[in-house]
Amino acid sequence: MYDAMDAENLLKRCKAEGVSKADTIRLLAELCLGWPYVYAAAGEMCTPSWRRNRMGYSNEKYAAAIKDNCPVLSEKQSSCSGCKWDGCRCFDCRGFTRWLLAQAGVPLYGETVTTQWETASNWAAKGNIDTLPHSLVCNVFRPGHTGMYMGDETVIHCSGTVKREALPGNPKWERWAIPAGLYTNDELRKAGVIVSEEKNIPTLRKGARGDNVEELQALLNAKYGFSLDVDGVFGDKTVQAVKAFQSAHGLKADGIVGPKTWKALGITPGADDKNHNQPLDDGNNTVDRARYIWDKLYTAIRNPYGVAGLMGNLQAESGMNPENLQNTGERALGMSDAEYTAAVDSGAYTAEQFTDDGFGYGLAQWTYRTRKAALLRFAKEQDKSIGNLDMQLDFLMDELLGSYSSVWYVLLNATTVREASDAVLLKYERPKNTTEENQQKRAELGQKFYDEYAKISPSEPPIDKSEETITEDVKASLKAVYANLMMACNILHKMIEGE
Repeated sequence: MYDAMDAENLLKRCKAEGVSKADTIRLLAELCLGWPYVYAAAGEMCTPSWRRNRMGYSNEKYAAAIKDNCPVLSEKQSSCSGCKWDGCRCFDCRGFTRWLLAQAGVPLYGETVTTQWETASNWAAKGNIDTLPHSLVCNVFRPGHTGMYMGDETVIHCSGTVKREALPGNPKWERWAIPAGLYTNDELRKAGVIVSEEKNIPTLRKGARGDNVEELQALLNAKYGFSLDVDGVFGDKTVQAVKAFQSAHGLKADGIVGPKTWKALGITPGADDKNHNQPLDDGNNTVDRARYIWDKLYTAIRNPYGVAGLMGNLQAESGMNPENLQNTGERALGMSDAEYTAAVDSGAYTAEQFTDDGFGYGLAQWTYRTRKAALLRFAKEQDKSIGNLDMQLDFLMDELLGSYSSVWYVLLNATTVREASDAVLLKYERPKNTTEENQQKRAELGQKFYDEYAKISPSEPPIDKSEETITEDVKASLKAVYANLMMACNILHKMIEGE
């Protein structure tokens, strides 16, 4: 069986040889055959600690399967040595398709099978299975389950393990959907797929309001170092930032965002591959990065108030940019966010310099020496860039489940965004400014995420969720039990270490 290192090497070869997104997905899906199913997993390494973590979010049936299928947790052996899944990644069905697409640079949004289907921006086209475009790679759905159609009359999906099954004669698969950005519109039309016309991005100027203004502000913050309030209002500060950006890029500095300015920002109005379909790591899409972060955090926290409260603080700290270096650090060191990240990765800026410089860095603006040292060690253990988004999210969760378990408990059980936001601000981030005004501001940022992502209006008749439903009472009980266990484990750990 292949392992995660084989997958990494395959992806490098695909990128070097210019393999198409669809063919990359085909090759990668086949390489993953036999990899394990773990409830709520989305490509994490299959380890006893990760499985134990997932058991806290699972009902009794899933928790037992997670334990029984691990030789360490089931006490059949003391280590992973010899386990057929040692070195493999793990998934559930929705996590598998999302991970596959992400490796090809195509984001997929939604915490459940149903919300993935219902999120209109995920798809270039969709339909019932009898109209399936047989030559194209696409997602397929049945009640409570999803997989990836390979364009060759087979489906690869994760159920027990990653497996392949023939499509013809299989009545279970009911619908198909082609991810937006996987193919160009011309490719889809040649395959006989009806594609709706793209909506042009409007020209923006002072006085404009709405989602497009928020997108503009977020892009200016994350990619070009501005510190605008992402409030959807095109006011004087946004005008000044636009003019500065235009001047720096050889454009007429009139403060009006038209096609040329959008293009310089990395968005081509009316193009087949709109900005929200670009890879997360290209730096152009803070708006959709926020949705990606929401989905990943929600998979762990399962409480929209907790996720929103946490994200409001991350937005205030870094603008959702994992490479964000504190502005005072940029001025003192003469480095941009990208230059600082590259220097830390290469060792040109030493580990000691990174941990001792006192400058905030990353999503949560980690500043203290011990926390930056832990972040750097975590990145090296995962063989990831210090600015890698997924690595930082995993590290953040590791901190919350460990030294900040009291904050974790609030995130699991908060009944308002403000409650969760205050816990993160006062007990996790702990900036100098903890005034009521700042508490309210961060809660308002979190409320915007809640309003945007907590509820998705259905655009299609919903798929039956019976196979993936856990009652709210059971879910709440599991959260409380898990949080208490984490706090107890943390106390025991400190006792053992003699702290």
